[in-house]
Amino acid sequence: MSDAPRQMPNPETLAQQSLVMSAPLASVFCDLSGKVAIVTGGATGLGFNVAARLAEAGAKVMIASRNQTRGDAAVAALAEKGYEASFFSTDVSSVESCYALVDHTVATYGNIDILVTSAAGWDEQAYLDVTEATYDRVLDVDLKGSFFMGQAVARNMVANKTKGKIVFISSAAHLGEGPRGVGMNTYYQAAKAGVCALTTGAAAELRQYGINVNCVAPGGMLSHGVFFEGRDNSSVYGPEYAAFKAEVRSWASENVPLAINPDQVALMVYTLCTPAADFMNGATVDVNGGALLNAQLKPFSTTVEGCIPGPQA
Repeated sequence: MSDAPRQMPNPETLAQQSLVMSAPLASVFCDLSGKVAIVTGGATGLGFNVAARLAEAGAKVMIASRNQTRGDAAVAALAEKGYEASFFSTDVSSVESCYALVDHTVATYGNIDILVTSAAGWDEQAYLDVTEATYDRVLDVDLKGSFFMGQAVARNMVANKTKGKIVFISSAAHLGEGPRGVGMNTYYQAAKAGVCALTTGAAAELRQYGINVNCVAPGGMLSHGVFFEGRDNSSVYGPEYAAFKAEVRSWASENVPLAINPDQVALMVYTLCTPAADFMNGATVDVNGGALLNAQLKPFSTTVEGCIPGPQA
């Protein structure tokens, strides 16, 4: 080890030096050529949009979902764009299935560089009524599935010295967001808060291997699950609940941000899979359009034209 004093940089030229050392944006944000990504829940909704963005950037994408028909349709849609993608039927609530997905991806593409865990489910059931079956269904997919899918991929990355990216998907529910005045998703909130905790724990352990672990927590999105998840349980609460929920939904449609296209969230997930996020670790990025803000709903100002009441004499 040299005893020579360390040469300190000139503070007046640090900015210029950093500019010389910075990679071009094209290589930071765009190029994932040669990378292999797994996206669970990738057949529909946010997962499909994430798969599309990663494939657009040049990655080979393994779409994982339980539904073969939707999975095949997703691969066909990406193939039409000239993207490389495959499908593997996966139930992330099964640890064996998570590891089988990793083995299949390696056999197909040779490596794994990126994991995005978008597979999720939810339901509508009052905390006072939650059954063990409902609890297990949601927690097994949302939290257990993320935990062991991340573990399976991380083991492969560590064994192959791959400096990869893992992005867990939580939800604005981890902050308490949900149907206003209705609730009915306590177990979903618990699962998604657990995903945020999983992110910090896994990031702390995997950083030593050069693996970045981060999380995105979306707000409401117009996706496949919005139309189907929770319908069976919510129906048991009768017409008064249905009418009240419709009333709340009407208010929310005017006042609570909704991602009409899940791609609005997928862009942030994609960013965390690129070198742009090399200095992020253990972070949860809330991408909810400000859904939890105590937002001003009318333009009040006494100094600006067009506001209420507007400039005063």
